[in-house]
Amino acid sequence: MKKKIIKYAAIMGVGVLLACLALLLVCNSVVTSYATGRVFDDIDSIRPTEVGLLLGTTPQTRIGGRKNMFFQYRIDAAVALYNAGKIKFLLISGDENSLDGVNEVECMRDSLIARGVPSNVIYLDGKGFRTLDSVVRALKLYGISRFVIISQKFHNERAIYLAEHLDLDVDGVQAFNATSPKSAMSMMTYAREYFARVKVFLDILVDKQPEVMDDKPFLGTPSVQNRNEREEFWRDMNSIRAHNEQDTIIGNFTGHGIDTLYVEAVKNKDNDEQQFRFFMASTNPSIPEVELYGFDAVFPRLVNEGDLDGNGTCEVGYLHTWMNSQWREYRIFSLLSGEWRYLLSEHLRTSEWFRQTGIEVAEPGKKKGTVLVHYSRDMFEVKDTLVVPSFNKITD
Repeated sequence: MKKKIIKYAAIMGVGVLLACLALLLVCNSVVTSYATGRVFDDIDSIRPTEVGLLLGTTPQTRIGGRKNMFFQYRIDAAVALYNAGKIKFLLISGDENSLDGVNEVECMRDSLIARGVPSNVIYLDGKGFRTLDSVVRALKLYGISRFVIISQKFHNERAIYLAEHLDLDVDGVQAFNATSPKSAMSMMTYAREYFARVKVFLDILVDKQPEVMDDKPFLGTPSVQNRNEREEFWRDMNSIRAHNEQDTIIGNFTGHGIDTLYVEAVKNKDNDEQQFRFFMASTNPSIPEVELYGFDAVFPRLVNEGDLDGNGTCEVGYLHTWMNSQWREYRIFSLLSGEWRYLLSEHLRTSEWFRQTGIEVAEPGKKKGTVLVHYSRDMFEVKDTLVVPSFNKITD
């Protein structure tokens, strides 16, 4: 009798073990399959959006206090997204007082700033104690329905599943995969993920809610209540600090006296997504119009550049305005025989960092007929080049 009981207990134990193993595998498979087409390794596959949701972790491992490569690789991924113009803000969500007393979100913020990400585009959510908290708070508290989750692939897959199955107002959530560490210690994290995926389904089943839901300030995402603050941010992002940008400018653009140029917004009948088309027009009928690039929330503005090439007429500059991407084309026009032409065709692509330095894009060269251009291709490095005007025809 005793042997039979032991036998039955052993069979039941094996059965329970197999059932648990099957549950782990099924939950893992469902989460992984659902995330297909939503998580990406290639940065070019990410659709530009406003916010990157960076999931927190500590800079050192909790066991052994070693450098945490999960942390390092997430920082790398966030910096890459921001520099590529895929996101405009970073919301770091993590534990502000983790088990070892480390503030995850502040450590991540400091690392991002050290890598060149401006502090004014970084927001901290120190109540993201779990992945569920991070996702729900981003959607319900911050009102962000469209964002890019930034973490390792396994973590992103779980976050995507939560975002889509917690009865939230989700619109186009995607994820960018940070590099996954391959050390022996990291295997513990990957093993623990199987159990975390089972808990995903339990949390959804019992309608688990975040531990804390408090008020947070405006994040910079579109909302009617914060229209003025949003437009102020967009204007700052689409300006060059060293320039006197105006809707209307006056100057000697023809060589025959003072004229007025202004930005004209015309209803766009060809494109439903862009309400207006923009033109540089003049009160002088002999000065032709030229189309400008911009978007509805921030109209392009003009800059009287003065006589850059020393031929006796003033050039006109303007910055292409847009809703995302840190990179902007600065264009300089010169009126040549009654036709607007590009004074220069190179070195005028500007980064957001460069636009905030207070450095001019172009100045007259010491030698007549040359233009001194300041530009930056890398963060924190400004270069100069002396250019002879090309006067290329405007074909774009």
